[in-house]
Amino acid sequence: MLFVGSTALAAPTMVETVDVEQQRWRQTLPLYGTLTSPRDAELTPRVAGLVERVDVDAGDRVDAGETLITLDRSLARLTLNTLEASVAEARAQLAEAERLASEAERLAARSAISQTELASRRSEVDVQAAALDRLRAEAARQREVLDRHEIVAPFAGTVRERLVEPGEYVAESTPVVGLVATERLRMDVAAPQQYFSAIEAGMPVRIQPEALHGETLEAKVDVKVAASDALARTFLARIFVDNAAGRLTPGMSAKVLFEITSPEEVLVIPRDALVREPRGGTRVWIVESGDEGLRAVERQVSLGRSADNRVEVLSGLSAGDRVIVRGNESLSRGQRVRLAEPRAGPDRPATATDRSLRLSDGTSG
Repeated sequence: MLFVGSTALAAPTMVETVDVEQQRWRQTLPLYGTLTSPRDAELTPRVAGLVERVDVDAGDRVDAGETLITLDRSLARLTLNTLEASVAEARAQLAEAERLASEAERLAARSAISQTELASRRSEVDVQAAALDRLRAEAARQREVLDRHEIVAPFAGTVRERLVEPGEYVAESTPVVGLVATERLRMDVAAPQQYFSAIEAGMPVRIQPEALHGETLEAKVDVKVAASDALARTFLARIFVDNAAGRLTPGMSAKVLFEITSPEEVLVIPRDALVREPRGGTRVWIVESGDEGLRAVERQVSLGRSADNRVEVLSGLSAGDRVIVRGNESLSRGQRVRLAEPRAGPDRPATATDRSLRLSDGTSG
């Protein structure tokens, strides 16, 4: 009786294969961060005073330059009125001094007055002109003080909180209104240092705010800060997100998707082709055609990056090798194999290589 137990005579094992491809490495890098406002301020008055009127409340949208709070201006207005009267008085005194100096010029021409008197009258014109300039400056300063009794929005935004009520006294250091800009939000993400050369300003990204339940927004990298965090081994990438519709708010969490592409081509295989060894290391099985049909051949490989169920192969394979991705769990060296029919659909259509390998194995399709 003849016993047949060798691998060579065993029935071929059905396997699925794919070609080792040489391509630029592409991966989607997800990073996480928080949306913040590029402008968030607690406004304080520029002069101390009594709050007369509050025109806004939390949640109000305001434009740049819009009045938010008005302080009592009664005393400031009276001071301005006094200074404006002094300006008018000084203007009249200067006109009188100029008239007297002009008259002295005519008298001096006839030697009716001394040169000393003429010089005195000319000097009086200069004194009165200087006095008028001083009072004009004081009046201008007081107008500015009067204007500062209105606290206006320095930028367009949303009132975050109102901190005072009419009748309260506020000092120059007292916060009165919290204002935050929301039309354009900022997101700072800490990117791993190995992606520093792959992320550039102007690079398009996709943002998925958690509050929008999977909806994706288009944006671009605004700034890449060329200074890394030595402890975290990261660098800063800043992104601005349009929020004109007001669907987002500062403080929301979001995911940013970077599409990373390497400048050089690398060898890529599916993760399913990998077989981990108990003692460490990784191997794959490839299909080689010989006189006796298709055989499984073991290859040790070194791996690089991995993403999206794909891995980069640094050594051990060549472009065009056929790696086994199904049926590789219990193969032995030199074992006969046959190729499974390609799965239907767009995942992996049949190729000329598939058909030629099936024919060399003695199968038909």
